[in-house]
Amino acid sequence: MTYEETSAKQRTERFGMSHLSIEVGHLYADDLARPDTLKAEMASAAAWVHGTTEALSKRLGGRRPRVSTCYLVDDYSQQGMPPPEELIAVITEAAADAGLRIDYLARESACATMGPLQLAGLVADRIVFEPPPGANGSRPTVARSGWLCNGVPSPKAKGVAMVGQADQWRPPSQNAKRDHSVFLDVELWSDTAEGRRWSCPMLAAVWQLLRLGVLRNQGRRIGVPEAVAEVVPDEHGHDPDRPARARFPETWEAMPPILQLEPAAYPFPAYRTVSILSVNYLEVEHAVRVICGSVRPEASAIEIIRKSAEREGMVLPEELVDRLSYIFQGPL
Repeated sequence: MTYEETSAKQRTERFGMSHLSIEVGHLYADDLARPDTLKAEMASAAAWVHGTTEALSKRLGGRRPRVSTCYLVDDYSQQGMPPPEELIAVITEAAADAGLRIDYLARESACATMGPLQLAGLVADRIVFEPPPGANGSRPTVARSGWLCNGVPSPKAKGVAMVGQADQWRPPSQNAKRDHSVFLDVELWSDTAEGRRWSCPMLAAVWQLLRLGVLRNQGRRIGVPEAVAEVVPDEHGHDPDRPARARFPETWEAMPPILQLEPAAYPFPAYRTVSILSVNYLEVEHAVRVICGSVRPEASAIEIIRKSAEREGMVLPEELVDRLSYIFQGPL
């Protein structure tokens, strides 16, 4: 493994990148109660994966693109999730029936905490929000409030309007709007008696940044997948107390953050991402784009990826959010 020195004390890790990371699904526990729908979603995703890969090959001048696929399991907000052995079998069998290969499977809870690393907190600390013209300083900072917006919200009314006097209401305004505003205010977290609870958009933003390979902890890569053989090495056999066919730990907490299901898969991180999702996630991903557009990762990590892409004849958008693409599907 090679590194690039960015300071006397810190080096930024290099690693292989795919051209494209395709997310083929995001599973909630209640999806398992609809096996026919899950199969239909996999079949539809397979068609999009094949079409997207073919289109990318043409953009690369006929070269075979490096494309990896991934699947996200929501073990953060969902209760009663089946054990890994059962759930992985359901997902991989549905994918295989559709002619689709899933290279990586990730836990959403790992986007909050990955081992000893408070990952969502690390990303939140890298959010840079510059108040646009018109802001009056009355809104608390993102670090204090846990809210991030894409413009200037409506100002609070001052005092009580006199009888017969109209309230001087002003609408919110979006940054870089096109004629009209689409204003969005995103809740990143809430503080509860049990501790900080991260929102779905915040965790989904961490997930996208992991897939882009831009997150570092003091220069070191975050989110290195673990192969199945590393989780349950074949030569070690099985725990005699487990069912005979069980290969994986019994709880999701014991699973690696990112599991590499296919030994020959292309790298997990990629220059660009595509997410094939239900249309129900459209609002969440709008919020994700607001968050990702405000995160400033380590500059050395961004530069290494940019140069790597250029060596392959690819020019990446300057803004990270412009490297994210989506395919939203209606009810199947």
